[in-house]
Amino acid sequence: MNNKKITMNEIAKLVGVSQATVSRAINAPEKVKPYLREKIYSYIEKYNFLPNENAKSMRGVKSKILGLILFDLSNQFYLETIKYAEKVARKIGYTLILMNSEKDSKLELENIKILLSRNVEGILIAPVDNNNLKFLKETTSVPFVIINNFINNYPCVYTSTVKGGEIACDFLIKNNHKKIAYIGNLSNQTTEKFQGILKSFKKNNLSLNFLEKINFDTSKMDKIQLENYFSKNTFSSTGIIASNDEVAYLFLQSLEKIDKDFLKTMTLVGFDNTIISSLLNFSSIEQPIEELIEKSIEILFSKKNTSLSVELIPKLIIRN
Repeated sequence: MNNKKITMNEIAKLVGVSQATVSRAINAPEKVKPYLREKIYSYIEKYNFLPNENAKSMRGVKSKILGLILFDLSNQFYLETIKYAEKVARKIGYTLILMNSEKDSKLELENIKILLSRNVEGILIAPVDNNNLKFLKETTSVPFVIINNFINNYPCVYTSTVKGGEIACDFLIKNNHKKIAYIGNLSNQTTEKFQGILKSFKKNNLSLNFLEKINFDTSKMDKIQLENYFSKNTFSSTGIIASNDEVAYLFLQSLEKIDKDFLKTMTLVGFDNTIISSLLNFSSIEQPIEELIEKSIEILFSKKNTSLSVELIPKLIIRN
């Protein structure tokens, strides 16, 4: 019974009470004897029973609601994702419920359970914990799609960050930058961007001696990290690739530590093509967010390809 969504009636049979008693334990617990209430709750927890607060007994009624679970609403990329998700959902007649997991696995699981209780027809998720994806897959028939990441054996729509790193580096090499720096936290997808840079170096027969790697903790996002680096190291790279536009902005803020004449020879490339790169007029790798959302929702409503993955190719937006 753990592998399917259990019903309120099945919970009642397991406990040996009526369905009405289970309903009261959920909606009016003070009306149910404590020992009985605890017994009901133990089965609810054991089988991950998720009551649909809108229509517990209305099978087949569509809610016209989609859920979106993100883990970092301070990230400009995800703010853009929300905008397009609402736009696409509205276009097809759906309401979007947004949940923020704040990079917390337990909170992410709670968000999933809340959305399921709201009878959502599908969930788009940028996950924190793969175990929560397993919970979704094994305890409910509600379709879900992972966005902006590839995880094997799950439906995913994501942009190739390896290709993004390669495109950015190719652009700098084409514009005669012989020494290139990468600024970012060398973990997860940021590592994939760096792998793309390595591919570009190999393709263009450049020695890795001309690649400068500046490890930057993106969980802190402060320019002091960069200022400390520049105060202790001689910086001579003329082509700079930042792991996202916010890191690129912090790099620009920390330039007091670098010779002003040298700065005139530099070209900066960010990632995500947010309003930051537009306002500050530097080039940036653009992820096709609207296409990402459209493809994700298309997979949600598809009866086939439950493990389908779609890789999108980014493009470079060139500015002065």
